[in-house]
Amino acid sequence: MFSFYLPLFLCFCFSSTYLKAQGAVPAPEMGQFEQISIPESLKIINDGGEIKGAPDGGIKFGGPVKVTGNQGLEIFSDRAELILENQSVVLEGNVVIYQGDIIQRGDRLVYFYETGMIHSDDFRVGMDPLFLEAGKFVGEFQNGRMVFVGKNAGITTHDVQAPGYWLKANQTKVYAGDKVTFKNLKIYAEGIPVFWLPYLSQPLDSELGYHFTPGTRSNWGPYLLNTYGLMLGNRGESRQSQEKAWLLSRWKMDLRSQRGVGLGFDLVDTRNVEKNKNQGLSIYYLNDLDPTISRTGSPRFALDEHRYHAKLQSSNLLNIGVSEKWRVESDLNYLSDRHYLEDYAPDLYQTDSAPDNILGIYRKGENTLFSVFGRFRINDFYRTDTQSPEIAFDQIRKPIFRLPILHEGQTSYSFRNERADDVTKERYLNPIFSLPSGDPKIFSLISQMNGYERSLVQRIQSLSVGDPKIALLKAQLLNTGFQRFHTNHSFSLPISIQNWGAFHPYLGAAYSRYNAVSGPSESDDRMLIHAGMEFSLKISKDLENRYDKLPGVRGLLHVLQPYSTWSNVAVDELESDYPKVDRLTFTTTRPRPLHVSHFTAIDEIEDWNILRLGVRNQLITRRDGSSMTWLSMDTYFDHFLTDPESDRELSNLYNDFNWNPVPWANCGMEFQIPLLDSNSEFSEINTYSTFMPSENTEFTISYRSLKSHPTLIDTNSIDLGTYLRLSENWGFGSKHRLELEDTTLEQQQYTFHRDIGNWVFGMGLTHRDNRFRKELGLVLSLTLKDFPSDSLPFGMNVR
Repeated sequence: MFSFYLPLFLCFCFSSTYLKAQGAVPAPEMGQFEQISIPESLKIINDGGEIKGAPDGGIKFGGPVKVTGNQGLEIFSDRAELILENQSVVLEGNVVIYQGDIIQRGDRLVYFYETGMIHSDDFRVGMDPLFLEAGKFVGEFQNGRMVFVGKNAGITTHDVQAPGYWLKANQTKVYAGDKVTFKNLKIYAEGIPVFWLPYLSQPLDSELGYHFTPGTRSNWGPYLLNTYGLMLGNRGESRQSQEKAWLLSRWKMDLRSQRGVGLGFDLVDTRNVEKNKNQGLSIYYLNDLDPTISRTGSPRFALDEHRYHAKLQSSNLLNIGVSEKWRVESDLNYLSDRHYLEDYAPDLYQTDSAPDNILGIYRKGENTLFSVFGRFRINDFYRTDTQSPEIAFDQIRKPIFRLPILHEGQTSYSFRNERADDVTKERYLNPIFSLPSGDPKIFSLISQMNGYERSLVQRIQSLSVGDPKIALLKAQLLNTGFQRFHTNHSFSLPISIQNWGAFHPYLGAAYSRYNAVSGPSESDDRMLIHAGMEFSLKISKDLENRYDKLPGVRGLLHVLQPYSTWSNVAVDELESDYPKVDRLTFTTTRPRPLHVSHFTAIDEIEDWNILRLGVRNQLITRRDGSSMTWLSMDTYFDHFLTDPESDRELSNLYNDFNWNPVPWANCGMEFQIPLLDSNSEFSEINTYSTFMPSENTEFTISYRSLKSHPTLIDTNSIDLGTYLRLSENWGFGSKHRLELEDTTLEQQQYTFHRDIGNWVFGMGLTHRDNRFRKELGLVLSLTLKDFPSDSLPFGMNVR
């Protein structure tokens, strides 16, 4: 049982004002007690029970009885007695008190209606999600706030008669709706102490308070990650001031047996957390005991033992202008070395191994965007392009003077540079250019470089001694830069052909000017003319109810949309060896955009004349009172009248497919295969599928194949994920990745979950085969339900 002294609850309920009753017992029910005056500060409703006098001059109510107070207070009981002498009401039998998310139950209490005090010897108190141990808490005022204080008392969230666990301390303070503090805390599971802390202040918020994660990894050894969350800002004594706290701080101290002790903190602005969850400042430092340990097994050159990462992300609106919105944004990352993210932030490393550093101010109007921003080189160990700064003005597509003609434009002036990383220059480039031609060491060094730099070095090596292009290529390899003015404008006229077709021709021009070019190149400029059109037909047929036997179908509408896009560009081309910063990168297998406004490789635009032909198919059905796409497929290819990259005549055939028959099943596929043109030799297949055959089982499977790509490595891999809810208390999940090219099981991950009533226990095992080195990991999870006092957040790629 969870019983408590009621005075602790009373202090919370009436901390701001005494209860003022709003009426009295109705006169007809008083009978011979009409001569007794009911206080105005009391409201009692007697639902049909007998009302009679008491020996002390009070009134007895046969009930059921309801006593109503301020701040949403309601007290219910089987019977009650009004005692005027001490200004109290005694309530007995199934007494229940409600106020907000607080509920109390007991058999008898005394309510002092003038002072607002409540007294009870045996009450069970619940303040979602907490239950306080009976008879061990008292209420008191501290700095103008009501606090429940317990001596050698306990709290729990296990809402049963015999809770499975208690959090007990020499002193416990409960700030209703805010936090709980403990001195000399012990956690008891089934009566056995399992954890101890000298002090803990735990807010009732999952982001706040103490969290720790134990585990082991091959490149860390056994570890314990510790985080304590605390709100900062306006921390006044009153509850109102407490609610104004806006700065979430997370303080970290991590212990890794092979790497040492890491310290850091995060500061997060919670006022804008929905728009930008990463907004804030983050700093982390570790004196690494062995920085040469690698996750992949690739050899490393000597690294400094001081490893750190400082990150600042912010986006703040400025009170400038009326219809325009000004904002200042920053995204700054300062790293100690090129391997820090790989070692200590593997999730970020997989998506962004070379983070940008950008600072800018932007003004967003109804149809325009004005920006002044800079991209800086703070980290000198990866290749970086900089803009110091760029001034840009973008206009979205909109009508001109209320005419049917639409205009779209972009204009910018930038100081652009690209710099090779210092490690590459010192380790590869300088030795290569210092060795005599034909030295076998040159080929060994070239093979270790990345694709872009390796291709430039190979071009230099292929030229004869004294060729003037060598100096230009070396300048582009090491440091490229110029000032560039670029403006592009296009005009279009969309035409709708009744309800079955659309025709959208456009015409545009662009101009670029290059000044202050680094290296032997001179200033240059070029004009660009681009034209094109988009044409589509829309044909639909109602298939009525003939296919209702298909899964998830409630009527079916077939929409067929053949389309074509033609794009023609004529440009004054730069020399092939002219230094370029915004150029094509072959890190994607998707087709290039055909509209110049969407083509970001401005320095490498060349003549093209391309016709894209395709057809879209959609099957639309009714679900949950609205229309939804049951199946969609987009099939298309490009015909190159003039190919800007090689001598292709036809591109690959692309097909994007998605099928969502029912809410518990979804699958899709993206593939491209060569057509008749032998110059398009690579093929790619990406498939994925999610399937829940029952509410307790979920499978995800994906397959990717890439063959004969000119720059990317071939792959032929399968990913499989499962989750099984084995029973009410057990769950099992797994992830696997198999590379079929060399039959390597690259990733294995297994997670077990055990619900033990008020706790959820989890264990995760992971194994990665990087071919040069195998990586092992173990993470434990012990999460206390509802009350986040001591939880171990479950995650395999922790921080």
